[in-house]
Amino acid sequence: SDRPHSWDAAKFDSLLFSRNVWPGGSVADYIWECSYGTVVTTGTVLPWYNAGMYISNFDFGSLFPTIDGTVDFTQYDGDHNGDVDAVVFIRSGNGMEDTGDPNDIWSYAYIFEPHSGWGPYDGMWIPRWNTSPETRPLRMKTNPTMFSGIDTLNRIRVFAHELHHNLGLPDLYDYDSKLVISTFYTPNDDNDHPMYDWDVMAYYGYGILSLGSDIPSHLSGWSKKELGWIAPIVLNQPSYTALRIYDIETHADSSLYLLPIGTSGFEYFLLEYRNPRSTGKFDKKDSDFSCYFWPALKYGCDTLDRGLLITHIDDQFEWGNNGTPWAPHYHVRAVDAGYNPAFDYTHNPGGIVTDSAQWWYPYESRKGALFSSETPGQNLFSPTTTPNSNGYYGPTGITVRVDSIVGDQLYVSITQSDADGDGITDAADNCPGAANASQLNSDGDALGDACDPCPIDPLNDADGDGVCANLDNCPTATN
Repeated sequence: SDRPHSWDAAKFDSLLFSRNVWPGGSVADYIWECSYGTVVTTGTVLPWYNAGMYISNFDFGSLFPTIDGTVDFTQYDGDHNGDVDAVVFIRSGNGMEDTGDPNDIWSYAYIFEPHSGWGPYDGMWIPRWNTSPETRPLRMKTNPTMFSGIDTLNRIRVFAHELHHNLGLPDLYDYDSKLVISTFYTPNDDNDHPMYDWDVMAYYGYGILSLGSDIPSHLSGWSKKELGWIAPIVLNQPSYTALRIYDIETHADSSLYLLPIGTSGFEYFLLEYRNPRSTGKFDKKDSDFSCYFWPALKYGCDTLDRGLLITHIDDQFEWGNNGTPWAPHYHVRAVDAGYNPAFDYTHNPGGIVTDSAQWWYPYESRKGALFSSETPGQNLFSPTTTPNSNGYYGPTGITVRVDSIVGDQLYVSITQSDADGDGITDAADNCPGAANASQLNSDGDALGDACDPCPIDPLNDADGDGVCANLDNCPTATN
């Protein structure tokens, strides 16, 4: 009652569910493209409902009994599992993620286990719902650090972000101090903005620090893999020459490659080619950082670079992308080719950060994260480069070199050390010092039989007295 809406329901029906109509692409267009045509998004937009006074902690779940009177919930179970797939509450006005005003609601999603949550309504449970704002505030073009006082229709970015929570994806940004500006230029401050714009599940331009493009970035290869929309090709040979990687925007095949780190299967690098010149609708623009770097940067989003995105994954930290102090490192992190103290922002043309900058140190924007043969000093990822190819628990011996980019194809050469010559790279070998091409591992521990002193005992010599635990009459005490 104290925050009237500005746009009618029909506008949101088009923004969310139209196909090949909405300027720049609708949410349905976005999910169709990111899923390579495997997911169809349909729905119904109800008329606005007056829910009383606007409060920042409003419980949208309290509206389900009201909605139940006008909706047949059985029509919204696309995967036929007995649950409503998604409910989106479009709230009038702006979101706190854009304004920074604690009186505005921050967009969020509720995720419960299947067959639980709210309900049942029409025999259906509602385990997942989310909320996104109707509008977004515009900045002053003459001084982007200031809001203009004019609000406009929201973009699809936040709707796409929250709906992918319903599909099962987590946030890929660091919650800790995420809106404290000093963390963007303080190296090693435990808040390194691990993915920033390279996945719509990361920042993609909170309006406080940067302005996201009207055309949102794609999901990263990791997110698409998690949703089952793409299967990475595992690279476990010592070398590859002129390996062709197709752009991930329009190709579900030969566009995502996995370099294993260790034998656990949890840690690995993912390689994907991001191409703003693809035939797809999305992944065209980067965020506009002018509200943060004004007047060094001009108002308006710039065309994305093209090149190889390398993400460092450790799936042991599932469902969380907070680094230290809560976790020793991030779950999903973009390796930033443009963040090198030896080639800081003074190496850019003009000697300062500009809209076309490739070197961003000490600024943690990851705008220059792509490895490319088109940028001197950013074509190589190896044990001796900055950043280097070390894993979280030791060196990998991996070297990746971007050789060329031709249209929708990027070519790389890859070498991985294989000290024992058994054809299994050290980073993936369970006995890197003993040849064992079979990788036989009878007890399922970290060591293959060829180098395991206790090959049938996963506890090995737990007490260090030289006797395997399965033969030791005091396996927890040296005797």
